[in-house]
Amino acid sequence: MFDETDMMPFGHLPFDYYVMDKWDPNSSVTEFQQFRALVESWTRLGKSGRNEYPDGDDLFPEEIPPYVPQDLMSDDARATDGQTTRLLWIRTWFGRKDDQTSQNAADAGYKRLRTIVSQHGLDACLEKECIFESKEEFGPGSITMPHGDKNPDFVDGVACGTPGSVPSYMITALMHKPDILDGLTARDWPSESYKRSLKPDMAQCLMLVLADRKACEEGWVLFLAVNHKGEVLPFRVRETAYWTSQLIMEFMNGQDLDENTEDPDEDIEYYNHRGDGWAPDTVS
Repeated sequence: MFDETDMMPFGHLPFDYYVMDKWDPNSSVTEFQQFRALVESWTRLGKSGRNEYPDGDDLFPEEIPPYVPQDLMSDDARATDGQTTRLLWIRTWFGRKDDQTSQNAADAGYKRLRTIVSQHGLDACLEKECIFESKEEFGPGSITMPHGDKNPDFVDGVACGTPGSVPSYMITALMHKPDILDGLTARDWPSESYKRSLKPDMAQCLMLVLADRKACEEGWVLFLAVNHKGEVLPFRVRETAYWTSQLIMEFMNGQDLDENTEDPDEDIEYYNHRGDGWAPDTVS
């Protein structure tokens, strides 16, 4: 729970200024839908685009247009936005819709996964604000696709991690922390490293750790590296339940996902160990 001394009034987050700039009071969509669309477009702006918006200012009430909502994010989310580890743990598999047996099996598998990963240090090294496991937000039917299309982020509950895609589940999580890609401290200086980089769009800004169907049923957790535009990078990793916390801690200590390969441009879902995803002693 947030401390009142950590409250971030509207106007202190860079995303607040984007909302003020882009909010359409005459939009035909719901407030939630417009909020979600803004989070996605904010993410796709990339670092240089987001750096156009300031942060850390006290606004007078008259400076905020009356039609701009100031409560799109909870107080808890505002207090931690941009100040947590750039890693999101997201549960995406909750079983098949309208199939209680499938849902019960998914819950049992996820409980097993969380127990193993927690025993190896997940909860000690990762802030609770970075863990997303709500069925209401990430379960079946939580994302409405246009024209009744299937969600392209999954095939039968297994996350695709398609290179270049901006996953819907990531946008859902970023609605709680839209400034996590850049953070709030010294937002400008990292842009210089991007300018010097030969491949700035290949640099990792965020790690997604997914408990999809394969993770809940087979123990193989999916790791996705995401660039400054929210796009999934080509090299993905599947890690066993027992070794997942180790890979998380390595990222938190500064090791990007592509350090596990000699060819980060290769479009591959790499299994970091061989054998059973639930086994404690799998072979590298």
